[in-house]
Amino acid sequence: MRFLLVSHPPLSTELGAAQITLRLAEGLRALGHEAVTWSPEPLPRDTRWWNLWVRQRRAIERYAREHGPFDAIDTPVLSASPALARQGPLLVRSFQPELHYLLSAVWGDLRHRFPPSPRSLVLGPAVLPRAGAIIAGWRRARAILCLGSRELAWMRRRFPGWAGKMGFYVCAPSGAERAALAETRRRRVQRPPATGTRFLWIGRWAAHKGTRRLLRFISGRLAAAPGDSFTLAGCGPAAEREVPADWLGTGRVRLLAAFGRAELPALLAEHDAGLFTSSVEGWGLSLNEMLESGLPVYATEAGAVQDLKPYFPASLRPFPPPVRIAPTVLEDLEANGYFQRFDWREISRDYERQATAFLGP
Repeated sequence: MRFLLVSHPPLSTELGAAQITLRLAEGLRALGHEAVTWSPEPLPRDTRWWNLWVRQRRAIERYAREHGPFDAIDTPVLSASPALARQGPLLVRSFQPELHYLLSAVWGDLRHRFPPSPRSLVLGPAVLPRAGAIIAGWRRARAILCLGSRELAWMRRRFPGWAGKMGFYVCAPSGAERAALAETRRRRVQRPPATGTRFLWIGRWAAHKGTRRLLRFISGRLAAAPGDSFTLAGCGPAAEREVPADWLGTGRVRLLAAFGRAELPALLAEHDAGLFTSSVEGWGLSLNEMLESGLPVYATEAGAVQDLKPYFPASLRPFPPPVRIAPTVLEDLEANGYFQRFDWREISRDYERQATAFLGP
């Protein structure tokens, strides 16, 4: 089959959605398919948030028309337009829960601000046409692949009429990254509880990542456990506006605005436990990375948690963590089938099976 796999962000392994697209394409090529990856970036310099998705859609339509035909066009749902459907069967592959993200951006602000911020007053009216485009894209698609079983269950409950064309896929680190994570896991040493727990939280600073929940937890923990410390990594400059300055001044809370993929193993190695606080999440690859490195992770029920729990019965624990943290009993990831299930070769084979079933050979 000849696939076109579209990524809205630039095709860089530093970006989550693009990273998934590139790895999936590589897996499909290994199975003998032609997999073309493409991004509409860079867009014109005068592109703004309100016309971004329209310009992305038009650029993708133009590319598919000029470089088609394709046996399947794998596209984000916002770009699943009538014009694109004429260039090939549409497979809408989720990389985040689109409606959840869209609504949480406005609802989260309205819940915590009165009067509403100017941003909410502007974004609010824009929600309806964007939500309409998302639902129309799902209707138009020949197949809908959700990211994880949790999103699939949500979609089936709310759109039962489309359940027959729904499936799901999972995510995993790359082979090279996995080797580094395994080495970190092998070298990990349990530290005595008396020295305090070094917590690690990874994510961009956005409301759906549970930042308010995180700050409430840190506030209580700083008082209850004087030896504990926190690193908030990949949070960008926005976190500094919300994290109290006195927390940073004590040295017990550290902000790491950005880090490169090559720095991740060392970052994981210098911490004792991970935190995952999202209320809405696509997958959360940092979960895989923290768990594979041997960290216990205290997680809310979001994103990949449901799919990873069977493989990490001891390491994946409910948020918030207790004051006394029990030592981690590391799971045997070879024996329990984790490495087989969460491997891009298997993920690509599973994608191929679903694409063939929904779209035809």
